[in-house]
Amino acid sequence: MANLKKITFCLLFLIPMHLNAAPEFKFVNEFGGKGEGEAQFAATVFMAFGVDGAIYIADTDNFRVQKFDENGGFLFDIQMQVDSLFRFINPTAIAVGTDSSIYVMDWMFTQVSDLNVGAKVFNYGPCVHKFDAQGVFVASYPIQDFSQRIARLEAAAPGLDGEGNYALIIPQGDTKREFLLTVDTNGNLYVCDGGTIYKLNIEGKPIAHHALKQPGTGRLVHPVDITADKHGNLYVVDEKGHRVLKYGADGEFLSSFGEYGDNGGQFIAPFRIAALADGTLLVADTAKYLKDFASSLPKRLDDPTRRYDGETRLFRYRLRRVQRFTTEGTYTQKLLVPFRREVETEVALQLKGIDQNGNLYYLNPTELAFRKYAPTTPLISSMFQTELKLRYTRDLHDIEIDNQDDLDADLYTKSDFDEQIIQDTAYANLIFSYDLNESIRLSLSNRLTFVHMTDTSYYRAREFEDFRGSFNQDDRATENSWDDRIQIDFTWIHDHSLYNYREARAFVYFNVIHLDFISDALNPANARLFDFYADLSDWGAGLHYDLSRNFRLNFEIIHFFGENRYTYIDETGVLYATGFQDANFTRAALFINGIF
Repeated sequence: MANLKKITFCLLFLIPMHLNAAPEFKFVNEFGGKGEGEAQFAATVFMAFGVDGAIYIADTDNFRVQKFDENGGFLFDIQMQVDSLFRFINPTAIAVGTDSSIYVMDWMFTQVSDLNVGAKVFNYGPCVHKFDAQGVFVASYPIQDFSQRIARLEAAAPGLDGEGNYALIIPQGDTKREFLLTVDTNGNLYVCDGGTIYKLNIEGKPIAHHALKQPGTGRLVHPVDITADKHGNLYVVDEKGHRVLKYGADGEFLSSFGEYGDNGGQFIAPFRIAALADGTLLVADTAKYLKDFASSLPKRLDDPTRRYDGETRLFRYRLRRVQRFTTEGTYTQKLLVPFRREVETEVALQLKGIDQNGNLYYLNPTELAFRKYAPTTPLISSMFQTELKLRYTRDLHDIEIDNQDDLDADLYTKSDFDEQIIQDTAYANLIFSYDLNESIRLSLSNRLTFVHMTDTSYYRAREFEDFRGSFNQDDRATENSWDDRIQIDFTWIHDHSLYNYREARAFVYFNVIHLDFISDALNPANARLFDFYADLSDWGAGLHYDLSRNFRLNFEIIHFFGENRYTYIDETGVLYATGFQDANFTRAALFINGIF
């Protein structure tokens, strides 16, 4: 018969530490929320920023504009009153001048003169409302002269004028279309309406308009954001063209920069641009990168990273990027914005604005709260992952063997053989993972294992007897072993595409093993002793490289060296044998893995 007992104690720690010197953004604060009250918003919002860092938000569905300080503290709002000289009909894009004047894109009615049709006729067209620094209304500027009939009268729809009389209203194009708005340092306004830029001077008078195009290419422009630098140059983000177009103050095309891709200076559907106070440009695109840290901790049942099918916990970062350019379009820097995939509030954040200091403002579309992120080059960063795993286990084995046909033993009271094994194992694994950027990762790991084992055996049968005499063979074996492995890994992702993912990885490690083993007889009359120890080491290096989506090249080299020695003393105390062994060999392998 045999009995087996096992007791295991396991202790796991995950210690998130952060260390990174790469440029990135850090979370500063959060403000706002859903609703109609102070510092609350509806779903459709637009942002602009003053030279003093003040934040302006146009709330389309609540028909108002709110101003906040640079920390998100509410200052004042602009809303329609019964006696207001302006009407918010569909306020959208917003811009702020160097004198803190506020400009809001909207629609207005302009009466058409010299039409004798028996009723008043109004053009319904886009305009810009101007407010001073305190939010007092100044004037409304149509982006072109709507005092004359532009569209055919057949396009008119019936309506009422301000006095309640019958009138005809002619909408100027799709009233649901989007506009882009910016203002230069001289107070000139630029309105992007589809493929046309309208320029208004500081008094709101239309002075020019020109088509968005790049001469000689025949390519259409799909504008999604505009900004003006301190020299009056205008920059237009072309989302579908994956580029930025630069125009002079007179509307002349000057240059373009960018192309499709996720390398530095390339774009994947750019959508946001800002001219900074330091004279550079920041451009955000839709490129996203996933960085995974596969922990040795057990996977949670509610783990949000369900795409990963492993049994261990996965910590996933989703990186977004903003790139810095000179006003000439020269790429200078990439800044990363790390978001934790398992943090619910960071999953669906939408970039809504970039201020003149390079701060980013993300909107949580569920809570309608803004999160501010500031550029930084920190010593401590969220993209440095440290995992420390500590484990202690104790295994207890009790083995009894009894021969029921052995009549010279006490039946069922004493076994013929009894063995007790106690093994204590201490394990520590420390891993540092450091992302230089979205493509390069360095990691350092140290795995240390210590084992202490005692194996005590009792022989209940008659004492062993040979020509040297009779000896009790009960003994105890004690083993102590250390195993320490240090490894450095380098990973380079050279294609982030989900359909053509490719990477290269190199590693180098060094491992040391020390073993002491002693087997000693328990009876003082038995001098038998076996003493064995070994010092072994090995180092290795290797790399793998994805030749394509289906083929991977692998190279590994391992060098093993060390020695072991033993001494055996027999039952009478006589040195029976000694020995040693040296090991020294190297193995190299080159192979290709392929999937067909």
